[in-house]
Amino acid sequence: MNKLHGVIVPVATPLLADESLDREGLRRLIASLLDAGVHGLFANGSMSGFALHPDAMQHEIIVEVCHLAQGRVPVLAGVSDTSVRRVLDRIRSIQGLPVDAVVVLPPYYFIYSVSELINFFHSIADHSPFPVVLYENPRLVPSNSISPDVAATLARHPNIIGLKNSSAEDAQWKLLFEEELPRDRFALICGAEKRMGDGLRAGYDGLTGGFHNVFPEVAVSLYNAAAKGDWACVDVLQAKLNRAYGVFEIAGGWRGLAVALRRLGIASKTTVRPFDCPLPADIRAKIEAVLDSEKRRPD
Repeated sequence: MNKLHGVIVPVATPLLADESLDREGLRRLIASLLDAGVHGLFANGSMSGFALHPDAMQHEIIVEVCHLAQGRVPVLAGVSDTSVRRVLDRIRSIQGLPVDAVVVLPPYYFIYSVSELINFFHSIADHSPFPVVLYENPRLVPSNSISPDVAATLARHPNIIGLKNSSAEDAQWKLLFEEELPRDRFALICGAEKRMGDGLRAGYDGLTGGFHNVFPEVAVSLYNAAAKGDWACVDVLQAKLNRAYGVFEIAGGWRGLAVALRRLGIASKTTVRPFDCPLPADIRAKIEAVLDSEKRRPD
């Protein structure tokens, strides 16, 4: 496959009242993302709430995103789990699907040494029929972080093609870009939601953020402006995204996402127990006010 680039959206999971997949809501969401011109879809990622869903549901999400994408953009499939065997079982379950790459977090719960972490990813990459994208998320998996030197070691594996980096730390970015990475085929994708413009300036190849489910057109415009070197426009668009990010910050990410997608007519539910506690009317109104203000605002 071609080197990953552009806006790759970690697709949220619309749900029915019984927490099963809302296929019509997912169809509307994917349509809105593709209409906005996103460059890729990441199924079964953190914004999907993958670790909260049963195994069969995680599989169903990937199947449905592939079906709805219809080959128009690359589909990345999240297959993260706690061991090599469990990850490879997930990969085997999606063989035959039109998946372009799999995305793998470091293992969670148990603490790994550096050599064990490298062995974990090498074992997966050695046996995966799909290219592998590493996923560094120090907030959610802090005990087994993919440091820049470990990323550089793993990037030499021919079946490891990129890193989604959700760290927003300048020092970590500096070390990462100082490493000798095979950048002709190994993509760096910025997952620091409020620093996407900075990431593109630093040299990231693309962007991926959960908030792009709500404002995909702004994320695409930001990426396109950066591609043209229009950094003044990038700054304006990043400021807009940062203001709108209040949708996630007022009451917690998933609750804000649910309110936003309901307001946009895409889905009525995206959160599972215990994250689906009803919001007070005044908090919901604050979220809707931020959303409405930025959707109307031209810049």
